[in-house]
This record gives sequence, structure tokens and C-alpha cells, in this order.
Amino acid sequence: MEKPKKPHMTSSMLTNGSEIEREALNFELVEKSQKLDHIFNHSRDGMTLSDQTGSLIEINQACCDIFEIDMESIYSKKIGHHVAPEGVRTFRKMRRELVEKGYVIETLPIILENGKHKSVELSITYKAYRDLNLSIIRDVTEKEILLAQLVESKEKLASIFENALDGILIWDHKRMITDANPAACQLFNMSLDQMKTYNLFDFLEGNNLSIGQTFQKQLEREGEVRGDIQFTMPDGEKKQLDFTTKKSVAGNKYLTIYRDITHTSQMIQELKSSEERFRQLFERALDGMAILDERGHFINVNSAFCQLFEVGQNQVVSTHYSHLENDCDIIWDHAATLGRSGEGKRFNRNGEQIYFSFTLRYDIYPNHHLVIVRDTTEIKNAEEELRQRETSNVLGDLAASVAHEIRNPLATIKGFLQLLDGNEAVNQEFLKVVGSEMGQLEETINEFLLLSKREFVSYEVVNLNALIAELVERFAKKAAESKIHIVEFYQSVDLSCTCIRSHIRQVLSNLMNNGIESMPKGGRLQVKLFINDNKDIVIEIEDDGEGIPEHLMNRLGEPYYQTTEKGTGLGLMVSYKVIKEHGGRIDVTSEKGEGTIFRITLPSEQPFTQMEKENNHD
Repeated sequence: MEKPKKPHMTSSMLTNGSEIEREALNFELVEKSQKLDHIFNHSRDGMTLSDQTGSLIEINQACCDIFEIDMESIYSKKIGHHVAPEGVRTFRKMRRELVEKGYVIETLPIILENGKHKSVELSITYKAYRDLNLSIIRDVTEKEILLAQLVESKEKLASIFENALDGILIWDHKRMITDANPAACQLFNMSLDQMKTYNLFDFLEGNNLSIGQTFQKQLEREGEVRGDIQFTMPDGEKKQLDFTTKKSVAGNKYLTIYRDITHTSQMIQELKSSEERFRQLFERALDGMAILDERGHFINVNSAFCQLFEVGQNQVVSTHYSHLENDCDIIWDHAATLGRSGEGKRFNRNGEQIYFSFTLRYDIYPNHHLVIVRDTTEIKNAEEELRQRETSNVLGDLAASVAHEIRNPLATIKGFLQLLDGNEAVNQEFLKVVGSEMGQLEETINEFLLLSKREFVSYEVVNLNALIAELVERFAKKAAESKIHIVEFYQSVDLSCTCIRSHIRQVLSNLMNNGIESMPKGGRLQVKLFINDNKDIVIEIEDDGEGIPEHLMNRLGEPYYQTTEKGTGLGLMVSYKVIKEHGGRIDVTSEKGEGTIFRITLPSEQPFTQMEKENNHD
């Protein structure tokens, strides 16, 4: 087979081919030129073409925008015109190196015509187009500001890290310490190099180790954990550290800030102990205590306070002190800068008078005041008893003297009255009156003798039924004259008591006589004799009189105080004294318009007689 022949090209065909290539090349050049013009005119960066002297030949609109100047004005400037004084040296260096290197780039500060300061990135290409240099100008003001802020923040963070008083640790996901500030090194008593060899959990032990593992799981879940835990230092010292741990955004670093609260924890524990001690002292104090706020409202009261005023804590707390004060007779005195003091009294639920003293201390801590109340009833009673005893002793001495001086003449008068009895020359009615008055005088002498303790008497077994019956018969006539009916009640037919018969007789006589005289318009006088639940002997004398006013009840038994208009006022004093000497007591119940009950309670066997029996036995 013959090989195919190559086509033969003519000169006309070559001519047509060259023209086509030329046209295509021209079209490509035009297209590229248009693209370059578009880039030059629409670029966000400023672009200029300048000659070797720095004169501007071409300028795009972005350049005008950067320098905030119109196109016409900017053409009169040279490249580098707006460079700030601190950037002139750098710009000159760029010009020198441009020819050698062919391309230079620097960031320069500029000052605009309006005085505004900016930062621009200037890059210059040597003879990029024919003999003209191409400059590209980019506004990096915001970038520079941001960079400056970042640098400043970094410096601040570094300063905080290095100078923080709290310990700061940075550790990785394996809990290995990667960095620590000086405060952390001091806290853990190690150098930075030593710190980097430790795992965070190396400082935990026992129960704290399990707490640490729980803490890490919580950190992974929540990204941040706060708390406090005990750490053991390499030298064995234990410290209570408060911590805040935060997981890094990147996820591979963790930051923990530690604060040593060992001393604070000890102080808190001591404060709790002190608070508990104060609470125990407050609650268990024998004296009543109350805390008031600045408005006078109770904040807290102890049990002794509640017991003294017979109130519940819930009844008092949050109420004003005046509510409690109204139930008492209070005298404020001894006012001072830091507080006040005073005393008061009140009647309890049993009708007994309670005395108390109190001290008010201002501002035991801000806007809180302390009141301490002390029950002084026993002291007051002891003082009153001492006063009465002294009075009784004085009256006893006086009574002994008076009784001695009166008794002898009285015996003589009584003897002559007996001689005159039945003598027709003497008016017998007058004689009876004189005899009656003589009997009253003898009663008074007997009271004086009881006060003087000058009678030598002894204890004996007395049938109280018979003694009371004797007295009822004695006062029967006087009671009948006043339209008074005497009622007797005996629990037992034969109830006896070891006592001084004359003394007990005198007491019963005084009380029955007082009861009769308290009912001038008539009524009923009840006399009861029985044994109570404590096996004590009780004698009650009850009248239907007007009663004794409440404010005078405490004066019963005082010298010269009397419940009737007649008498010396020594009868009740003698009665109280006698019953007390017999180991008993007298209780009085009285209501206005309802009458009065005198209740005598005597022990079944006197302690004095028991002592006498023991002495006789010895």
C-alpha cells in the first residue's frame, strides 16, 4: 500500500492563518485590559501608578476613600504624602530597597487632611507597568486596633496570671499540670518544674479522691465546677482549698483557681462552736434571757424567761415587749448610756406574787438588745421575813414588858371582881360588862405573851375535834347576836394533833372571831377539819363577808394590820407566827363580795416533838 500524501499548503492559506491569530491576540489583549481596568477601578484596596519621582499617574476610587479626599486633590500629592512623622523613616527605607528588591511592603501610620489617624498596609512593585511603580494600599486600622487590644489583653492576662494572689493551675485532659502561677507554687510549696510532674489528683486522698473523680465528671458535663475540698501537700500539710474550675473552649485545657480557706474554715468552725456555746448558755441559763430588735420586738427568748412569765416561746417571739410589760408592775431605774435596769412584780397563775429584777443591755450586736431577768422572789421573801422577824423581836420585847406590867394589876382587879360577884350593893349588869371587858383584855395579854415567847409551854396531843367544838360553843352567843350560823364539819370523829394547845386555840379563836366580825349583817361561818392527800391536818374557817381586797392580801400577818375595825391588829401576826412555829402554813383565798377562807395546814407530827422523842430515847 502506498502511503497517503500530505496536503500541500499554499501561500494564500498561510496569510489567512496569521490574520486569524492576530485578531485573536488583539481580542485577548482588549479583554485583559478591560479586566485590569475593572480590577483597578473597583478594587476595595487603594491602587496607584506613580513614576520614579513619586508623582501619581493613576489613582483608583478606593484610594480616595481611604484617604478621605477627592480625586482632583489627591493628584496633587506624591506617594507617601500622608505618612505620619513616626512612619517617615520606614517609608524612606522602602524607597531605598524598592530598586534592589523590586517589591516592598510595610504597615505605616498616616494622618489624613481632616486630622484623622489611620494605619495602612503599603506594598510597592517596582516598574510593574512600563516605568511606573504599582502601589497597593490597604486600610488596616481596625486590624491594628484589634491586634493592639489582643496584645494588651495578653499582657494583662499574663500580669494577672503572674501576680494573682490566688493560685492558678492549668492542666490537660489527663489531669497533668502544664502551668502554674507563682501563687499556686507557693500554695503547694513547690517550684514550677516540680508542679509540672504532678497529676491533679495526686493531692487528693481517701474520700477526697472519690469526690475529685465525681468533680471531673461534673466538669465534663457542665463545663464549670465550684466547691472546696481538702488537699494534702507534698510535705504532708493539709489545706482546705476553695476552687473554681473551668473547661477550655478548645476542650483540651482546664483552668482551676485555688484559694486557701484553711484559716477561714477554722474560724468558721470556731464561730460555730462559739455560737453553739452561746446558744447552750442562752437556753440553759437559770436567768431569763430575751433578745429584742431596735423596735422592741422579741427575736428570741430562752426557756427560763418563758417559765418566769408563764408564756410559750411562740407566743412571745415577734411581739412587742409592751404586751408582756402590761402584765407586770415594772419600775425602770438606773438608766445609763449602754442600757437600763429595773425591777418588777407580777402574779402567777396560782395567784402568788413573783418578784424579778432585770437588766437591759443595748446593742450587744447592731440593732439587737439583750434583756436578762432574774427571779428575786426568794430574796424578797427572805428580806420580808427578816423584816418581820426583826419587827416581831422588837414587838416581843415590848410585849413582854407590857404583859408583865399589866398582868399583875389585872390579877388584882379580877380578884376584886370575883369578890363583888353576887353583892347586891353592886349593879350586877355593870359587873358583867366589866367582866367581859376583862376577858377581852386577857385575850390581848395572851397575844402579847405569844409574841414575847416568854411562856414556857410544851407540846401535847390535842383532840382538835374537841378544841373546835369548845370554841364554837364559846362564840355561839356572839354569833347568834350577829345572826351568824356556825357550821361544823369533821372528817373523823377523833382527829388529834401534837401541838401547843393554848397557841393553836389562840389562832383558831382569832380567825373565828375575825370571821364573825366580818359579817355584821349576818351569814354563815363554816369550820372544817380534815386530812388532805399529803396526810396533813387541814382546818378551814370560811365566812360570807365582803372579802379582802387583792392589793392587801400580801399584808396579812404584818404588825397592826387588821381585817376588821376592832382589835389591835396583832391577831393575824400572832396566828401566822404560831402556825409557822408548828411547821405549818396559812393560805388565804378571798373574793370581793364572796367571803374569805383561811386554810391552816399542819403536819401530822411536829418535827420538834420528833426531835424530843429522839433526845429522850438517847
